[in-house]
Amino acid sequence: MRARQPPALRPGDRIGIVAPGGPVRRPAIDRGIAWLRDRGFEPVPGATLALRHGYLAGEDRDRARDLRRMLADPAIAAIWFARGGYGSGRIVAESDFRPLRRHPKALIGYSDITVLQVAAWIQAGVVTFHGPLVGELGDPAAFDETSLWRAVGPEGSGRIEFAFSRDQVARPGRAEGVLLGGCLSLIASLVGTPHLFRTAGAILFWEDVNEEPFRIDRMLNHLRLAGLLEGIRGMVVARLAGCTAADPENGLPIREILDRHLGKRRIPVIVDFPAGHCPGKVTLPLGRFAGLDTRTGRLTILD
Repeated sequence: MRARQPPALRPGDRIGIVAPGGPVRRPAIDRGIAWLRDRGFEPVPGATLALRHGYLAGEDRDRARDLRRMLADPAIAAIWFARGGYGSGRIVAESDFRPLRRHPKALIGYSDITVLQVAAWIQAGVVTFHGPLVGELGDPAAFDETSLWRAVGPEGSGRIEFAFSRDQVARPGRAEGVLLGGCLSLIASLVGTPHLFRTAGAILFWEDVNEEPFRIDRMLNHLRLAGLLEGIRGMVVARLAGCTAADPENGLPIREILDRHLGKRRIPVIVDFPAGHCPGKVTLPLGRFAGLDTRTGRLTILD
């Protein structure tokens, strides 16, 4: 699939803020909106920022309508998701990303937002951004602002490099492929549905939070049994915050889990990459062609 790179964000752009999953935490959202205004953008809050239905930001029909409206509006330059939580999967079948074929726009977020970013790739081939949520923008320690603007700003379509150390190399090698992925638990939840990307030829990136090692094992086992690890060219494992065993006797090292499910595949694999549910998270363009080289210690988003 030919990737569609969204136009760079510039001061004055209107940015839609949508809550497709869990209800917002008002003080954090307000700080994030103020942060966007301080940088010259015009935030356009979605209707569901003010709603709550149990663990959801309003009824499914309201959240789906809100997202469709932002996707279809050519005056909205980007959709920056308010928070993750749970609920995006409930509306993915009712979401229409086809307007992005004619008018690509940046979709920024992570965690539960993975479901919608994957759908945007499948339906429109649009590059999305695994980066901070609006509720985190008011906390400078939550994300790496340099990598954020390097990804979504005026230089975002160029070459972007991320360095890693030898200690992060789980398997050596060099590979190129489309960088795809997101939150592992959400990817696993899409197996067997029409809403999951093809992994053949991809560099697979994944992350998660507060999952015991056996749960990580179970999800990777699910991907392996579904054949989704067969054709990958490389793997980038993020910093797995809170993913240690509560009882040390029930733990296994992530590298041992990876070895079980990757078998004898000779592909480059790195771990502890600073993305996802961790402080200082970097922003990754998903859907861009990338190179992973353990000899030079670089993950490179190519031109």
